[in-house]
Amino acid sequence: MTVITIARQELRSIVRERRFQVAALVLSALFALSLYGAWDYYASLKRQHTEAARIARNQWDNQEPKNPHSAAHYGTYVFKPVYPLSFFDRGIDAFTGNTLFLEGHRMNEAQHRAIADRGELARLGVLTPAFVLGILFPLFIIVLAFNTITGERENGNLRLLLAQGVQPAALFVGKGLGLGLAVLSLALPFLLVGSVGLLLPEVEQQHWIRYGLMALAYLVYLGCFVHLALIVSALVRRANVALVALLGLWILMCLIAPKAAAEYAAWKYPTPTRQSYQKAVKKDLEEGVDGHDPSGEYSKKLEQETLKQYGVSTVDSLPFNWDGFIMQKGEEHETYVFQKHKDKLLAIYQQQQGVLETAALLSPYLLVNLSSQRLAGTDVHTYHNFLAAAEKYRVELIGELNNDLMLNFKYGDWKGTRDRAFFASNKKFEYEGPDLVQAWRVSRPSLVLLAGWYLLSGFIGLLILQRIKPV
Repeated sequence: MTVITIARQELRSIVRERRFQVAALVLSALFALSLYGAWDYYASLKRQHTEAARIARNQWDNQEPKNPHSAAHYGTYVFKPVYPLSFFDRGIDAFTGNTLFLEGHRMNEAQHRAIADRGELARLGVLTPAFVLGILFPLFIIVLAFNTITGERENGNLRLLLAQGVQPAALFVGKGLGLGLAVLSLALPFLLVGSVGLLLPEVEQQHWIRYGLMALAYLVYLGCFVHLALIVSALVRRANVALVALLGLWILMCLIAPKAAAEYAAWKYPTPTRQSYQKAVKKDLEEGVDGHDPSGEYSKKLEQETLKQYGVSTVDSLPFNWDGFIMQKGEEHETYVFQKHKDKLLAIYQQQQGVLETAALLSPYLLVNLSSQRLAGTDVHTYHNFLAAAEKYRVELIGELNNDLMLNFKYGDWKGTRDRAFFASNKKFEYEGPDLVQAWRVSRPSLVLLAGWYLLSGFIGLLILQRIKPV
């Protein structure tokens, strides 16, 4: 009996079973519901982002005439872009703020976390296409495959197949191929329908490539569960035991492992409390130039050095506005302090991420989850990239305002103002996020490990089937 014959018979028997039809119907309904809800959420969020960004810039451009430094305190908002594939996998977007208020002298935190308005159950997961494929689809595979080998053993067919000269390797490959085709018959239409969100004219070609890689990752992930189901079905002698064992494996890999890995990472590399973090920032801020306190120790020292450099005795004799100069120097010191502590915090987050990536070796779900988020642009790396770009823009915008105050206003002239035309000419925030090359670079390790999981599980399955006993 050839591999193709075994695969054909396995596929035919699976498709004819009532449990396949019912499970496929339920899973299809859930996927359709998740796709509709995810697209509605994405379209609504995209509209809100576009409108909010337009309003924020319009408010900045059309603000009433004011002093440039007053405008720095007036501030403006920037918003994290909504990427096309976020409708498929929202990643960490609900747990991180998507709105950032930029102003002088402060590095603010992102605001408006969607998860803050939801209950604890929402933290378990949102019904998105990625959730259906990553969490629910493995259950579908378990329902189909738990008795693939044990069923043959219980009804005596396994003894007959081996007695007829069927090689255990051919049995594993044939069963796996038949089961894989049954899974593919449902997963492939899901993935094809899931691409409709990329048909909008403004979607760039790179997002199609990203989606192709995501689809391939999910197919390999499902292949891992096909192998695991065959392995467990071959190891145990009773179908009900195989079902319980596979459900336990699913709970461990898809539910417990992600939570346990996150908890362990937070325990091993704890972040400072909000109070201690702000206290450390405040301490460092006090040990430098304060643009609003010219009588401070560091401000007076800077004043003496500047007067000596330009050979004058008073700040009003300088060839530029001392107010603007010291404001900018204070801003530079504050930026240095904020960035210093942010980098320390980011280093801790990266250590935590390293723990999660190491733990991902134990679960294909963690690997496909990492890959999917990175390709969709809803991962930690993309979020930090946005924060860095927003901070760079803040520094440039405040620097532009302080430089105008320094070069075009007289010392002590705090009543002088700039009109709307000046503010409309200020630098605009333009951010696109990591490109395809960057997304591929950060997602490649998890994709390679996922492929390794698939090959290793298949190899282990072959070894186990080689030693299978018919009774």
